[in-house]
Amino acid sequence: MAEPRTLDRAPPDGPPAADIELLVTFARVGHRAGYPTADLEERLLALAHHLGFKGVQVSSTPTLLDVSFGTIPNQRTFTLRVRPGSVDLDAIARLDDLAHEVLGHDLDARTAVSKLAEIKSRPLQRPWFVWLAAYATAGGAITPVLGGGWRELAGGAVVGLLVGVIAVLTRRWSGADPIVAPLVAVAASFSATVLVKLGLDASPDVVTLAALVTFLPGMTLTIGMRELATQHLQSGVANTANALVQLLGLVFGVGVGRSISTKWFGIPHQPVPHTGFGGLYLAAAVAAGLAFTVTLRAQTRAAIVMCSATMLAILANAGGKALFGTVAGVFVSALAIGLVGGALGNRFHRSPLVFIVPGVLMLVPGSAGFRSVLQLLTGQTVSGIDAGFDTFVTAMSIAYGLMISTLVVSTRLTAADQQPVEVSRPEPSSTNSGGSEP
Repeated sequence: MAEPRTLDRAPPDGPPAADIELLVTFARVGHRAGYPTADLEERLLALAHHLGFKGVQVSSTPTLLDVSFGTIPNQRTFTLRVRPGSVDLDAIARLDDLAHEVLGHDLDARTAVSKLAEIKSRPLQRPWFVWLAAYATAGGAITPVLGGGWRELAGGAVVGLLVGVIAVLTRRWSGADPIVAPLVAVAASFSATVLVKLGLDASPDVVTLAALVTFLPGMTLTIGMRELATQHLQSGVANTANALVQLLGLVFGVGVGRSISTKWFGIPHQPVPHTGFGGLYLAAAVAAGLAFTVTLRAQTRAAIVMCSATMLAILANAGGKALFGTVAGVFVSALAIGLVGGALGNRFHRSPLVFIVPGVLMLVPGSAGFRSVLQLLTGQTVSGIDAGFDTFVTAMSIAYGLMISTLVVSTRLTAADQQPVEVSRPEPSSTNSGGSEP
């Protein structure tokens, strides 16, 4: 009599269970790390071809992952319920390293699955005071981009520190993610007005937006626009809606904070911000790059790359606007960031997101579309429609710039990712003792 088949391996005419587990686990951990849809699908297809899967189909949305393989009569599908998360550049770098090791035959499936579990369970950790310093630095560094002076810089740093305290504390509460954006927006708006009433001759609007820059969903909206333009409709709609909900949460929070502060202290004075370009911009870009290294959970060694990205974004945006105008300047800036990020990714076999994400975050508050968010946050409803239109035009400019850059500079993992590897499969037999993988 044949022994019963154990459950630690797939049927003999299908892929080994370890290969299946590697593919499915990589999909879940990669989605959690914040890969854009196209990048995640590319990596999954590269791994699937390498492992010898046939008829592979991958569908990724912010809330659902489908991985199918095999011919139609024998197709197997794995559906994963997932949740959208923030970008974790350290996890993305570690996942890219793991993918390269698998594709280079330096890592077998079982070991790769173990490393995936480690990436998921042991994210990059930094002390709480480093996080607070990063939020304060980001709040101060963004103010020159918004046209603020040294007073706005000081106010942005102070309010950014307060925002960081709230963000660090709420991170410990399970299920608190949906309320973090409006909560920090209330605190930022109210505290910015308090600083002005205490004698700081600064623009409370600039201080508020600078302190909230780490919560602006600029990258999410850009990815959503990019996915809509590339026919990833489900992901595009979901990411765009997610970005709009987060933006509305910030608008709601700022509105509540302004309502309270106006009722208690009256309407604050609004100095006209200075919008000229100067050397302070470059210093601010370096400081912002260091802050984003922490808030985006990038590895410390990536700080130089991220500071270079923020500096390039500032210079390209200033030069682009001077030569081509505001909207075209944003497009040229995004194109430059995408080209350099893709080239660096190919050179060092790393994800270009380490360069692209901080660069895009510098374009978000510095461009015309997202600068007009100030009008929405301050209740100027007459210009609200124009501000919303400018926001989407800016997002599309960034998205198309990044898309064209990927056509010019290919960022595929390796040349081997398109070459399926023939994997020997065990012959069907009447018994299966279930030992180690063949």
